Amino acid sequence: MASIIDGTTGSSIAGNATITGNLTVTGTATVNGVPVGGNYNLVAYTSPTTWDATAAKAAGLKAVKITVVGAGGNGGTCPGVVGQGNNATGGGAGGGAIAYVPAASITPGTKTVTAGPGTNSFGPWGTATPFSPTATVSATAGTAGTNANYPVSGGAGGAGSGGSVNFTGGGGGAYVSQQAGFGGNSIFGGGAPSIASPASRVVGIPGGNYGGGGGGSNNASAPATPVPASPGGTGAPGVVIIEEFY
Repeated sequence: MASIIDGTTGSSIAGNATITGNLTVTGTATVNGVPVGGNYNLVAYTSPTTWDATAAKAAGLKAVKITVVGAGGNGGTCPGVVGQGNNATGGGAGGGAIAYVPAASITPGTKTVTAGPGTNSFGPWGTATPFSPTATVSATAGTAGTNANYPVSGGAGGAGSGGSVNFTGGGGGAYVSQQAGFGGNSIFGGGAPSIASPASRVVGIPGGNYGGGGGGSNNASAPATPVPASPGGTGAPGVVIIEEFY
C-alpha cells in the first residue's frame, strides 16, 4: 500500500525516515526549508542579461539553485628578448559560489545577471537566506600570469562569495625546469596544460571549461634576433547557472 502524507494537515518527519514503496505528498514538500519536487529548468548565462523573477514566480517557482563562476586569468606573455629565452606562468582560475534560494525570498522584477569576462554575479534578488548570507552571489576572476625566467607562482585564483558553498579558484602554475606554467582549475576544471620549452616560439594554451586559467607561453631559447612577443593563453569566461524548481 502506498504511503500518504497530507500536506494540508501539516505533517512532518523529524530525523531519518525510510519509506518502502511509493510516497505521495499532497501540498508542498520541503527539505531544510527549501521546497522540492515538480518541474525543473536550467539556463546557463555567459553574457550580461536579466532574469525575470516575476514570470518565474507566476509560473509556480518554488526555489532556485544559483551557481556562479568567475572568469579565468590569462596566461603570462613572454617578450622577444635577444639572447634570452623566456617562460611564463599560468593564469589563476575564477572563484565559484553555489546558493539555494526559496521563491519566497525572491522579490518580483528583473534580476541582474553579470556573466562572461571578469567578476560574475547574480542579484540582488531580494532577501538573504541561511542558504545564501547575502542577496547577491558573486565570484571574482583569476589574476593573470606573468613572464618569469625563474620559478615564481602563477596568477592567484578568484574567490566566491554569497553562497552556501564558496570556492577559491586554483592558482596558475609556475615556470619550472623549462616548462611554462599551467592554468588553474575552476570548480568545472578547465585549466590549460603547461607546455615545454622547445627552441621555438609557442603561445599559451587557452583555458577550457568555465573559469579555467590560461597557460603561460614560452619564447625561443636565446634568439639571435628579436622575435615577436609570445602571448599567453586566454582565460576561459565565467558563467552564471540558474536552476529553477517548480
